[in-house]
Amino acid sequence: MYNNLEHPDITAALRTGYPANHKEPRPPVCPVCGRECETVYRTGRYGEIVGCDNCIVECDAWDAPECGCLEKD
Repeated sequence: MYNNLEHPDITAALRTGYPANHKEPRPPVCPVCGRECETVYRTGRYGEIVGCDNCIVECDAWDAPECGCLEKD
């Protein structure tokens, strides 16, 4: 008679990934640049967010003049 004995929320979650009558969660947004992101970066000391995977560019510290390793004697 009834083939599906699961709760409707379980059926909806299996079908769509979300429970029934619930909206899809909004993607995270970087507070610095305002774009959707997967990773945010915080300062080690105070935990303030300084950017995300969209607005921060990784570079080698040996090539960055701000790090002082390329100073001329």
